[in-house]
Amino acid sequence: MIYRRKKYLDKIYKSLQTEKLVLLLWTRQVWKTTILEILQKELEWSIYFYSFEDDFSMQEFNSKDEFLNYFKLSLGVNFFEDWYFLIDEFQYVKNGEQILKSIYDDKNIKLKLVVTWSGLWTYNDENKWTLVWRWAEIFVYSFDFFEFLEYKWLNSSDLSFSDLSSSICSVIKPYMDEYLTFGWYPAVLNANTKNEKIIELEKIINRYLDRDINFFLDKDELINFKKFFTFLNTQIWNLVKKEAIAEYLWIKLKYVEKYLNILEKTMFISRVYPFFKDKSKEYSSLPKFYFSDIWILNFLEKSFDFRENNWKVIENFVYTELLKNKLFNSDEIKVYKKLTKSEIDFVYDGMDLFIPIEVKSWNKKNTPKIFHFFEEDYWNKTSFYIMTNSNVIKKEKVSDKELFFIPNWFIWKMISK
Repeated sequence: MIYRRKKYLDKIYKSLQTEKLVLLLWTRQVWKTTILEILQKELEWSIYFYSFEDDFSMQEFNSKDEFLNYFKLSLGVNFFEDWYFLIDEFQYVKNGEQILKSIYDDKNIKLKLVVTWSGLWTYNDENKWTLVWRWAEIFVYSFDFFEFLEYKWLNSSDLSFSDLSSSICSVIKPYMDEYLTFGWYPAVLNANTKNEKIIELEKIINRYLDRDINFFLDKDELINFKKFFTFLNTQIWNLVKKEAIAEYLWIKLKYVEKYLNILEKTMFISRVYPFFKDKSKEYSSLPKFYFSDIWILNFLEKSFDFRENNWKVIENFVYTELLKNKLFNSDEIKVYKKLTKSEIDFVYDGMDLFIPIEVKSWNKKNTPKIFHFFEEDYWNKTSFYIMTNSNVIKKEKVSDKELFFIPNWFIWKMISK
């Protein structure tokens, strides 16, 4: 089944109205290539298409003109007409960022490019990513939960808070169980049996290590990286102190930072920074890390039996749902912790309005005390409060603000409304 990921296609078409370059960015296996194939069909005659996936030895062009001439000769591409050029896996072009920059700056080039790029491959200090804001940058995530439901032919797009009920939750529960067990990569969703799904997940890991990480590390370092990667599942969801990781694994601190950067820039983990306004009362430095897909945790722990009350899984799920549906590419999602140790799992920090979100894997029915403390400090900018849980559905008050108790799977719908 080819699922038309409408929210991304709509973003692409809107961007193409004003932009010469559109970058589709994220990890492998999230259907970036499929999106290009859909564009290829929908744009019909006015397109060129090329994939660098088969050129794994890395193509290198010494100049923009060399790039233009190569595709003029090989594909007949005319860069000076109003057509579209769809290019897959552009990270395999060694100096690809400079090529794109030169094309962007050339006012005579009318051709519009839609380019996929797996991870921020130019992560190192010598070649920093410099094209931010020079083009339309669209993060293509793996399926969010409502895309997953739609993929399963369950129409839930119009659900609102007033529609929620215990019967709705009972219908959703088996889908939620599957989603939290095997994750949300399309190839895994298409697999029929548990063993087939695990095999697909193993392929993603092996491809990631063999193709992506090999570009950053030599063989000796790769051994340390794999050890670090396996250990990381014990540190996710905590305020991460890199010095403690270095000491535990007997590796230098600079390598801890290097490996974290690689995992983050190749989109396997996300770094979430603290929300604070007063350093004398609130944590302001140590970030938390979350996996971009919960199957990574299950794979590292070698456990694919869904654990309904595993708070780590649920908290990571809520984070990724917020991540996949945020309005901007900036850091809208924060963690909040007071120096007194009390904390709120997430604060959605967008457009000068705050939405505190507390996450529970069980049925939490009482208002968290920390919400009242937060309200005392930020009453003038807080929009409303959210308490996610297993299936409690109700509405209460924190001072004069609404507090919504919702199922965990409903989180982004609540934010979007």
